Amino acid sequence: MDIKEIKNKLKQLKYQHLKKIYSKNLSVLPENCKYNKEIRLPNRSRINICGFNFEDTYDVDLCYKKEHAKDCNAFCTKNSKDELCLQFIEELEDDQIRSTKYKDINMLYWLYPDLKFEDFPEKKKWYHKVWRFLKG
Repeated sequence: MDIKEIKNKLKQLKYQHLKKIYSKNLSVLPENCKYNKEIRLPNRSRINICGFNFEDTYDVDLCYKKEHAKDCNAFCTKNSKDELCLQFIEELEDDQIRSTKYKDINMLYWLYPDLKFEDFPEKKKWYHKVWRFLKG
């Protein structure tokens, strides 16, 4: 396996992990909403409530099912794509996290340690495709 193949495989793996992170953290689920709050009850059970406008109205809406989040007009994700990508890059730069959480990337990184983690495969813009077509 030459260096070019290793670099390409690393980019593919990073892209696949990032897609999983996006689908997990940006999907419309109660735990992904920035207004969703977990409340612990005295009997140690937990409930999730919507904290949107809570200070103004003190009106509590339960929000613990996927249907609740889909029907909510106030749903807003906790993190943006950019924030998730930066967190992912930070995790990859930390040797201990990378070796436990991303074992496949860590194994290939061992073969090519000079690869920068900001190096993600970009989707080609339409004008890049046109330029490449015209260029021949």
